[in-house]
Amino acid sequence: MAKVTVRMFATVREAAGTDTVNLEAESVAEALERVSQRFGRSVKRLLDGLASDPESIVVLINGKNPGHSRALAQRLSDGDEIALFPPVSGG
Repeated sequence: MAKVTVRMFATVREAAGTDTVNLEAESVAEALERVSQRFGRSVKRLLDGLASDPESIVVLINGKNPGHSRALAQRLSDGDEIALFPPVSGG
């Protein structure tokens, strides 16, 4: 298992009550499941929406957006950082 950092922003941070968590996971999907389990219903609801609506949460891995389908399947290595935040719009 890889030791990774998950950083949460905006509504995800508000739902979790913190902006950072360190955990162990083999893939991004597993890391998101662990975040959901750790922080309860509100976070789970936000992250569960990711499966049905890939645009609901932006997932960056080490600062890069590999795209929804690739992000969830991506294997993790020690020291990786996952950032979670809602899409930003405006002008």
